[in-house]
Formats: sequence, structure tokens, C-alpha cells
Amino acid sequence: MYAVFYDLETTTKNTVGQILNYSFILVDDTLKPIGELSGLVKINRLQLPEPGAILANRTDVLDHQRIATDTEPQAMRKIEQFLSSCIQTAQGAIAFVGYNSSRFDLNYLRTSFIRNGINPYFKGLLSTRDLLHAVHKAYLTNTEFREKVRAQCKGEKRLSLSLQTVSHALGLLEGVQAHESREDVLLTIKLAAWLQERCQVDVRTYEAYEGVSLHSTVRSGSVYEIEEPNYDLLEGSYSRRVPMCLLDENKRASLWVNLERYAEEPSPRSISWRQSMKHSFFTSGRAVATPEVQQLARKALAQFKNVTLSNYFEKSEADIEQDIYRLDFDAQDVYYRALREGTKDLLAGTTNPDAKKLWVRYQLANAELSLADPRSADLLRQYATYRYGGKLQLVKAIRNPNDPDNYHPKLSDMMAELVRSKDIAVQEDNEADIKLLDSLERFYRDSEIVRVAGDELVPGWARVAV
Repeated sequence: MYAVFYDLETTTKNTVGQILNYSFILVDDTLKPIGELSGLVKINRLQLPEPGAILANRTDVLDHQRIATDTEPQAMRKIEQFLSSCIQTAQGAIAFVGYNSSRFDLNYLRTSFIRNGINPYFKGLLSTRDLLHAVHKAYLTNTEFREKVRAQCKGEKRLSLSLQTVSHALGLLEGVQAHESREDVLLTIKLAAWLQERCQVDVRTYEAYEGVSLHSTVRSGSVYEIEEPNYDLLEGSYSRRVPMCLLDENKRASLWVNLERYAEEPSPRSISWRQSMKHSFFTSGRAVATPEVQQLARKALAQFKNVTLSNYFEKSEADIEQDIYRLDFDAQDVYYRALREGTKDLLAGTTNPDAKKLWVRYQLANAELSLADPRSADLLRQYATYRYGGKLQLVKAIRNPNDPDNYHPKLSDMMAELVRSKDIAVQEDNEADIKLLDSLERFYRDSEIVRVAGDELVPGWARVAV
């Protein structure tokens, strides 16, 4: 089976950010690379990379801007064309594999496609897989793999199943992981081959959501155990078993009640949403028959009798680029056409305000702007103070008002983080980190965001007259 392995490095963990570099490698049935697309994406004027991301992916942003030639729209079109060509080569569906991609890379890529006017679904011919799920399965079922990884984590309190830790444990990597897309993809392919050969887990075909065979038991009160790695290395067991009962399901997704969590707090927080090809669900399929657990299941099902997949999710109040799926297919089609034809007037045909927001941001990010034009400067200033002034909501619903992750970091907080990181680098005489952070600070200070809104975002940064 053909597969494409991929990895992205980005300006921030939030999908409102931007891809910095990417790599997509097509492999044949033997996992031998037979095609590749790798590249850099020039940072657009709306993006101020976060210090933590830059220290992780080791990108000197000033060097990056000098070397990168593709804008985000250009890069996304190249990626679309490459993936389409891979599907043609395979003459059908292909596996689409990343590492921890179901939680990060996949959403980032789809968001980047949509905001640049490209349908991200490829007619359902990209069969998404996450190698981390295969690693979890191998850890639970293969003694050799598990012992190697636990030996690598010896002396630590917490288990790590990161790409770097697992690759070190198996002798696939020496030194520090590159955190550069192409090198990480090649490492991921090596790991996939090891798991296939030594653990008989083929990431291309393995269905990590094993709950589908239990869907006929919906609302029956039947209880099953899922097994997951135990990350506490100080405990005796390598895995944890959690009783679950099925609340609702359809062909693509399901709702399960975590009865361990429900026993502690009988609230909707005990309900877990699982989606095929996105989440893992490891189970033997054997029912748990203890009267205490079955009674707990009946109580939970009675309490949640009105909860279904259609009403489980709260109305999202997150920024549209943090919840791109809120843009329904009709609104997407209108937005794509507006971008293709270069006219905002087409958006009058949709009642979805998010499509119009995306249009404005696309123009701010990619069009030629003169900050001497008061209207252009004011539009950019409004966006800058919204995002980097701490008003852009990252979560769908705010449950804890004091959670700092509710909103995009303020530029003042990003600068404070940069200064703290630089102080640490100076104390450790880490010249490489100092250079990265110096470049990032220069990038901030020279940015158009700071030119139009610096005095509002960071006290002491005088606004440049435009």
C-alpha cells in the first residue's frame, strides 16, 4: 500500500499560526521513498512566531525570510498538487501518516488549506493515520518494544513516547531530534518499518479505533475496558485499564462514558468523544461483568439519556482559524470561489460571517499593502490588537476564566517570554539560542504589526507614524 508520511514545523501550536517548513514523502509497499515535496514558507505579515516554537524547531526567522521563496498560498497549492499526484500514482486511496498528527499536524494542514481556498479532503482518498497510535499499540502488546522504551526512560518519573525517545530506544536516532520536517519524516518512516517488522503493527492499515465492533451495544449498559499506557513509571503496571460504556455512535464517531471518571464526578466531563482515524481505542472487546460497574453504567446512561452526538458539542466561540470546521461546506465553496475569482462580492451569497472574516485576513496577509493608506493601516491595526492584544479566543468554550490558554498570548507576554528565555540562554552560555532569540526580537521590532500597533501592544514601543 502506498503512503505519504509528513511533518510540519509551525510558528505556534495554535492553528491561527502558519507553517514554517513542511515535508511530504511518498513511499511504496516496502516503505521505500519514491517521491518527495519539502519546502519553506515565508512568514506573512500577520504572524509573529512564539519563542517556544522557535526554540523547538530551531528556525532563525531572519535567515528563514531570506531563504524562503513561497508564500503560504503558493506553498499550499504545491502541497495540494503533490498529494493529488500521489493519489494518481496509487490509483486510489493512500495512507496519510504523521507522528502525533491527529492532534496537531492534520488540523494545522486542513486549516491552512481552507484559508487559502483549497478543499482539504481529497475526495476521501487520504486515509489518515497517526504513528503515535501504532506506538501505543506496540507498547501495550510487544514486550521487546516496551522494555526498550522503558529502559530509555530509566531514572525518569514519567514515560515518554515522543518520537525522539522512542527512536533513541530502538537505535534509530543518535543525538537530538532535528525538529526539521524532512529529517523528522525520514525518522518516522524508519520507525514505521521497525514497528511493522518487529511488532507486526503496520501503521498504514492499522485501525487504532478498535471500538467499532462494539457499536451495536449502544446504550445497552454493557461495559468494556480500554487499555492505555500508564505514564507513571513509579507505579508497578505498564498499562491502565479503564471501564467504558457506549452512549451514542454513528459511522464516524462515538460517545463513551468513562466510568472511572464518572465515579469521581458524575458530570458530562466523564463523556469522551472518539472519531475513527483520529483517536485510538484499545480494547479486548470482552465485557466487564462486575455488578458494581454495571450499576454505575446504568446510572450514567440514565443521567445522560438525552446526550447525543448531535447535541454533545457546545456552540463554538473560538476564533474561526481555531475552529475551521465551523465553516460549513456551502460557505467553504463560496469562499473558495471568491478567492479564485478575486472578488469579495461573491461572499454576499453566504450568511456565514466567518467566510467574510477569512477573506479580510487573507487580503491582509497576502495582498500588497501600503501602510501609508490609512484604511489599510487601520485594518491591520485592528487585527493586531485583536490577536496580539489577547482578545483572540483559542478554545471553543471558556470553562475556567483564569486559564491562560483561553486566549492567544499578548505580544507583551511573548516579549516577556523571549526575554526570560534569552536570560537563561545567557546564563548557560548557549550561543545558538541567543542567536535564535535575537533574530526573533529583531523580527518582532521590524514587523508591520509593531509598526501599526506597537504602542498599544507593548508599552515603550512607540508607534511608527504611517
